[in-house]
Amino acid sequence: MTRKISTFIFIGLIFTALAWVLDKHGVVTITWMGERSIFSVPEFMLLVLLFVAVVDFINRIFRRLVKLQVKEVYKNTLPGNLSESDAIDVLAGKISEKIVIDRQDFDSAFLLVLKAMTSVTAGDMKAARDNLKALKKIIGNDPIIDVLKMKIYKGEKDFDKMEKLSAKLIKNQDVQMVGMKAAVEAQMEKREFSEALRTANKAFELRQDLYWVIESAFELRAKAQDWDGALQVLDAGHKKKLVPEVRYKRLKAIVLYEMAREYQAKNDEVNFFKCASQAISADETLVPAALLMAKYYVENDNQYRKAAKVLTTAWKKNPVDELAYAYLDLWPEEEILDRIQRMESFAMLNGKRPSLNNRIMAELCAQAGLWTKAEGEIEVFLINNPATKKICEIAAKYEQYYKKDKEAAQDWRKKAKNCAEDSQWVCKNCGAAHGEWHSVCPECTAFGQGMWHLYVEKDEPEIDDVNETEEEEE
Repeated sequence: MTRKISTFIFIGLIFTALAWVLDKHGVVTITWMGERSIFSVPEFMLLVLLFVAVVDFINRIFRRLVKLQVKEVYKNTLPGNLSESDAIDVLAGKISEKIVIDRQDFDSAFLLVLKAMTSVTAGDMKAARDNLKALKKIIGNDPIIDVLKMKIYKGEKDFDKMEKLSAKLIKNQDVQMVGMKAAVEAQMEKREFSEALRTANKAFELRQDLYWVIESAFELRAKAQDWDGALQVLDAGHKKKLVPEVRYKRLKAIVLYEMAREYQAKNDEVNFFKCASQAISADETLVPAALLMAKYYVENDNQYRKAAKVLTTAWKKNPVDELAYAYLDLWPEEEILDRIQRMESFAMLNGKRPSLNNRIMAELCAQAGLWTKAEGEIEVFLINNPATKKICEIAAKYEQYYKKDKEAAQDWRKKAKNCAEDSQWVCKNCGAAHGEWHSVCPECTAFGQGMWHLYVEKDEPEIDDVNETEEEEE
């Protein structure tokens, strides 16, 4: 209940009490639509006060519902770091504090903002522009007009106009961060990464408590291979609790891995080993880091046990075929039967992707000519998965060399052409698939989004999700 209404009711109660004391027998007669009602003066005054309270209560509920809708729209369209109270600040005074309009116009403006934002979200830019024009007639050239116009430009993918308008918003202290965010988005879409980095760095200097600032500054510094700067931003985001623990460790591991590669290229073994070790410590599931460290142990110190330990640890948490192949290659002189026996023990450590065990065992058994065992592995694989290219190739060899059925072998080879690849590195951001892992996606330039994916496995949880669940359970 507003302060004015509360004051009115309080004073009304005082007058009601005075009326009852001074005139207990006074009456008020009300005739409406043929009905006649008689009340004492105190009763009448209490009814009036009750009526005012009920109207005020209904009005407040209505305004609350409208405000919640506007907040929801703002959450979906403005920066993701806005709190519930901040989401409506644009209308509540932080942007439009200099506007003086009456109550009716304020309600109209309120609804027009809601309609404009809803239209942008729905992709109806014409309706959004119509609502924006009507809003401008009420509030004039307020910064909120430019903010909404920015959303329209973004919806229309007119990034040149976005960038131009963002320069105007940046000059306004009230909406400076909105302007910077729009500028970074536009410049990244236009692949003007140097300009975007400069803008993101300015935003980072001003605010380190906004998620989009941390995300943009980190990604752009990483793309520019400013690894020390990227770690600085990442640490700031983690300290402010804007970057979850699992994601923080993952991104930190990738940055340290890239730093290790640079030191390796410079033959700086001390810093290489330091960064590579820290990368594995930060995230043991980062396959490229495990492969890099294992290779270093073998080539420089002949420390096969340490190399095997690194690969085994990564395999337990994130089983990938590259780890299995690297593990088997630690003993290149072994006979094929010994390799099969070693792989059987290694496969026991993989409980996350059993189909991967079947596929690798089928490959090795086919190489050894153990066709019965290879057939069993293929059958188990196909019970749970559709055929893949490698499985088709192994099945074709089985039919040709063991069953002596050339036609069946040819059918498997034809089928392989239409089957999916057995595994790929997939960008979680754009879905692009590659044969090798990249810290920066070659297609969409997203950083650290490459995840190994065994296409045939169903409902396979991502490693990040698994770790987050385990942390919550702990």
